[in-house]
Amino acid sequence: MSTLTTTVELTELRPARTPAVRETISLKVSQDSPNALPDSGTLDNVASHELSIGPPASELSPTSMLRVTLTVLQPSLVNFLSSFTNGLITVGLPAIATSLSLQRTLYVWPASVYGLTAGSMLLLSGSVADLVGPRRVELVGVFLLGAFFIAGGLSTSGAQAVVFRALQGVAMAMHLPASVALVAAGVREGRARNVAFACLGLSQPLGFSVGLVASGVMIERVGWRVGFFVSGAATLLAGVAAVWMLPKPEPVRPRMSRLRLLKSVYTEIDWIGGALASGGLALLAYVLA
Repeated sequence: MSTLTTTVELTELRPARTPAVRETISLKVSQDSPNALPDSGTLDNVASHELSIGPPASELSPTSMLRVTLTVLQPSLVNFLSSFTNGLITVGLPAIATSLSLQRTLYVWPASVYGLTAGSMLLLSGSVADLVGPRRVELVGVFLLGAFFIAGGLSTSGAQAVVFRALQGVAMAMHLPASVALVAAGVREGRARNVAFACLGLSQPLGFSVGLVASGVMIERVGWRVGFFVSGAATLLAGVAAVWMLPKPEPVRPRMSRLRLLKSVYTEIDWIGGALASGGLALLAYVLA
């Protein structure tokens, strides 16, 4: 009689914030014949039994499912509202220019300066988010975005409208990389995370389309400023809700004091290289605009 030992290594799937747990299973099968191999059905039964380690996605508690849903909903709503204001400006630019006495040479800037500042600041904001944590950058970016939306609705001149639109782009640049990192940390890898990223992508064209349609009615009935006020108020509410609903990813490095954290931000980020890259992107966008 001989004993054949088969070792099967399994990996338990856990959420992205917890490390994978590997378990080794040793299966001993005794056979009367020294040349006999273990029955394949036996191995399949044992493997299928042991592969059920950990709760499947369908057995997640309602609280966990609700938290995952809110984790995806919050950044998607911010993307939707930001794109909504872009649609509002696209349709309502003549009314906005007339109301603010915007010079004809600046007609293109309320729409284009937002994308210019958002694109040029992505590199630096992503570096800061990697260093200090995406949750902090996300909260600061969302609150600033809501405040600048409201400030844009309160603009009294064309120059103010352009400046506030530029600041909205900076705040959006803080939100975009941080929101992707938070969704990746708070949503289980697999189909759920794919759906979450799809929602993030869909929210932007959906918001722009709704803004194109709703802004025409809004401008004729209540004025273009209401669109910025509504977007700003909803973004601030999303920021308040984010304080409780956003996940708290484990820090990449040990926790440090605020003073050391500020010092590391100053010393470890290539501000000169980031400024040169951002300036190059801004100049390219300026030439194209």
